[in-house]
Amino acid sequence: MIVGTVSSAIRRISSGRTLVASFAFFAVLAALINGRPFGLSALAQITGGATILDMAFTYTPVQAYAMLAALGDAGRAFYLTRIVPLDLVFPAAYTLFYAVAITWLLSCWLPEGSPWMRLNVVPLVAGIADYCENIGVIALLLSYPAELYGVAAFTGVMSPIKYTFIAGSVLIILGALAGWAVSRLRGR
Repeated sequence: MIVGTVSSAIRRISSGRTLVASFAFFAVLAALINGRPFGLSALAQITGGATILDMAFTYTPVQAYAMLAALGDAGRAFYLTRIVPLDLVFPAAYTLFYAVAITWLLSCWLPEGSPWMRLNVVPLVAGIADYCENIGVIALLLSYPAELYGVAAFTGVMSPIKYTFIAGSVLIILGALAGWAVSRLRGR
């Protein structure tokens, strides 16, 4: 029931214009979070290459604290004050873009009532997992050097869920693009 309701809401906002706008929003945030002066490139310069928990597919609590220790005081401060604020918006950006792209591409070749249209909710799982991970990361950074192993374990579970559903979203987009292309070729 809720999947159908959410899927319908995504379909209502999806259009070519929304697709372009959501892609631009996603691209700008991806550039900011990966570049300088706010993102991962600047952090790598500060830390000598150490990276953030968000970039690891999976990790244990011990590995999480080793990664946080490797960042050093300056790296952890940069992570918390520069990267985390961007990462509070970035999941919304990619979730919106992926959901709209899936919807738009599927609607180009599938009938309106197709149950496959509900695949547009897959990116929401990635976004929710990313926000759960981000909340945990903020708690870990704010409490450091105190070790919150339960929180670190939780973030370590959310990370692979996030990446799995991001990968699934990209595969759905590629499949929808291929389906649309095949339907266009058959239509000629």
